[in-house]
Amino acid sequence: MLEKFTQKAIDIVQNAQIQAGNFNSDKVYSEHILLALALNSKTVEAKLMGAEKINVNELIEIINKKIFVKQKPKKREYISFSASAKSILEKSVEIAKQYNNALIMPAHIALSVFFSKNSGAYEILKEFDIDEEKIVNNLVRLIEKNSNKTCYKHPEKSEKQAHNNDIDALFNEESVLNLLKTAQSKLSTKGYEILGTEQIVQSILDNSDNEITKILEKYGISKENFDNELVNFSNRSEEYGERQIIFTPNAFRAMVCSLDAAREMGSVEIRPEHIILGILKAKTGIAYKIFNNLSNENLNFEEKLFKDINSSLANVPETLAILRFAKQEAETFNKKTVGTEMILLGILSQQPSIAYDVLKNLGITLKDARIEVEKLVGYGVEDNNEGFEYSERAKRMLDMAYEAAKKHGKAKIVSEHLLYAITKQQDCLAMKVLEALGTDVLEIKQGILKELEKLPMS
Repeated sequence: MLEKFTQKAIDIVQNAQIQAGNFNSDKVYSEHILLALALNSKTVEAKLMGAEKINVNELIEIINKKIFVKQKPKKREYISFSASAKSILEKSVEIAKQYNNALIMPAHIALSVFFSKNSGAYEILKEFDIDEEKIVNNLVRLIEKNSNKTCYKHPEKSEKQAHNNDIDALFNEESVLNLLKTAQSKLSTKGYEILGTEQIVQSILDNSDNEITKILEKYGISKENFDNELVNFSNRSEEYGERQIIFTPNAFRAMVCSLDAAREMGSVEIRPEHIILGILKAKTGIAYKIFNNLSNENLNFEEKLFKDINSSLANVPETLAILRFAKQEAETFNKKTVGTEMILLGILSQQPSIAYDVLKNLGITLKDARIEVEKLVGYGVEDNNEGFEYSERAKRMLDMAYEAAKKHGKAKIVSEHLLYAITKQQDCLAMKVLEALGTDVLEIKQGILKELEKLPMS
């Protein structure tokens, strides 16, 4: 439930648990949540609640009397929440949704206490000299201030970066070159001169040893079925656009997307599975239409195929695990754009890893970084029906990590390549987070070098 709570709201909940322990209670009750709110008297929410009129010592005395009969010796470290406490927290989530807030703040919890009129916390509040109507109105105004009245726009999304989707990178891959040569040999049978997605896929399906060929057969996409479907396409209107190059424009898009797929999976080699994923990401071309026909427009086909491809791997690639976590964090913040700041959180989640150790040695934790990210991305909800997408700077970050791994002859993009890429864009959000936590580019680069020196010589 707490995944959408701000850090301040989480602090309130955790303090309520501490207070329950101090009272030697069997559970966290609504009264403990009230006490946690009152003790945090410096916050805006506490002031709006009229916490200055609530004598904490008197409040503690009242709570002692009220929940005395509920007390039991504490037998374990974790103290569960009572029905009344759960109800207040659940109601705070409902209030946030009602006012279109992305995250739950202490103000939502405070307002929830006033709306929970059957709770022990509300009964205690009535014993103090506070103006309930005024307090509720003030809390509502604070919550409305953070309401998503305009669609959130990620700071890195609109920036135009020199995203290195250079198609030349494909021709540096021996496996891709061999595949394209096979695809080109199929052109003469049709009298074509320009390579399309259909010839590329035919060449992949020709090799029954390819792992992706075996996976595609699960969805009814075999060499025979694909060739049979291809007969139905008498012209290439699905492939052409304004210009003609060695690839049809749609094949070009698919090949560019295959580079992105490889980077996302942490690979510095473009493999057949990346090309298939690239065609699905491009969502255009003859091969894409045939995939849809043969898979019966299978719901979430691309997502399912992506899982199947990765399930064949012995271990989840480090970069893939980092980017998965980054997307989860973006979802927690109600964002659909994965920026460099979310990838930084992904790096901090991946332990053990070189980048994690570097940041840990600099005193940077996931919890602290998340607080700084919260300050940068705010509470606005980002509406995007197309699903998750990377910001321009995040794309450039993946390009730089790819280039660094390639330069050093590595087979995979790993955490230190991603962290290094962050330092190369000193005004990206991830670097702003790191600077706010007291580190700089030089410290990070030196930390990476020190960690690499610890590795055994290969």
